[in-house]
Amino acid sequence: MNNQFFRRPVKNSILYGLPFGIFMGFYFHWVYGPGSGIFGGVFSGILFGVAMAVFGGLQRKRMQSMDATFEGEAVISQGPANHFRKAEGRGGWLYLTSTRMAFRSHGKNIQNQPIDIDIQEILEARPTRLLGFIPTGLSVFLKAGGKESFVVSKRKEWTRQISGQIQAGQDPEEDQSQ
Repeated sequence: MNNQFFRRPVKNSILYGLPFGIFMGFYFHWVYGPGSGIFGGVFSGILFGVAMAVFGGLQRKRMQSMDATFEGEAVISQGPANHFRKAEGRGGWLYLTSTRMAFRSHGKNIQNQPIDIDIQEILEARPTRLLGFIPTGLSVFLKAGGKESFVVSKRKEWTRQISGQIQAGQDPEEDQSQ
């Protein structure tokens, strides 16, 4: 087995476990004292980080298209994502094909409706910052005036891929007239 197999779970364990452990360390320190704070923070951070890495790995395995197709279409890009609908951030999987962008909820949300956006309906995709400072946002602006917001890894790569599909889907005569 190569190092790539272990890289994502270790990264996710640290990414989720470290902030959780620090928060819990302060909490345990405040409630039970300094000794409990250090031990509780380290223990809860490791436990939470490992649990999130296992959960993420299981979701990835369940949702990822292994044969590079999605509902009969070739997949250009895919990955875990959150989609914002009203006040809920819905976890799931985002797919990009040559004809559409599709989001499928992992089913553990209140609102589980799928999202399908035809490439020809997309005006532009733009990387954004979640809460104004976290660089994981992806906004998809629609020609009809709406906007869909996602949280993804590699948001600039998603933006590049979506923009490429928009360009590929434009009518050549329309391009020459502009």
